[in-house]
Amino acid sequence: MKTIFVSAFLMLAAVSPILAQDLELKEELPVESLTMKKGNMPPAVLKSADQLFKGNTQVKWGVFPYQLKDFGWVVDNTYNEPIDHYEVYMKTTDGSNVYAVFESTGELISSRTISKNIALPASVRNAIDKSGYKGWQISGDTEIIKSSQKKVVDHYVVRLTNGDKKKTLYFTTNGEKLENK
Repeated sequence: MKTIFVSAFLMLAAVSPILAQDLELKEELPVESLTMKKGNMPPAVLKSADQLFKGNTQVKWGVFPYQLKDFGWVVDNTYNEPIDHYEVYMKTTDGSNVYAVFESTGELISSRTISKNIALPASVRNAIDKSGYKGWQISGDTEIIKSSQKKVVDHYVVRLTNGDKKKTLYFTTNGEKLENK
């Protein structure tokens, strides 16, 4: 039972170290060591977040001992180097959530925007129809993942439902379907 509990937590915590702070499972992951006060963040990170995400409200800050993957990031429990990546969680004026990961120099590495109100481009809507999910409803939050690293392509994460069936699909901004391995 504990293994299931820990696995479920790690899947949730993979979304963000800042999101993990809100969970009541601090003994499984030392979240208190991941979150920071705004005044302890590198000034270059705060300045870059203000410039790149102008108009958004910074809500929480943290260090980032995670591995970037093709479809977001995951906890890296083996990370033993000094942490020099930082995350800023922001709220937008339309109610979306933005998680942005920065180098200590302020260089943006990756961002994830999560919203129910994201307008998908026609190329992605057409790709959904052609992928065998025509007629399925977009449900829940849609995500836009953007990265300055060439190994991760900018993409959309779209959750679909059809009755009690659920599916998560990944598409490039041009509508090419990506396979989550």
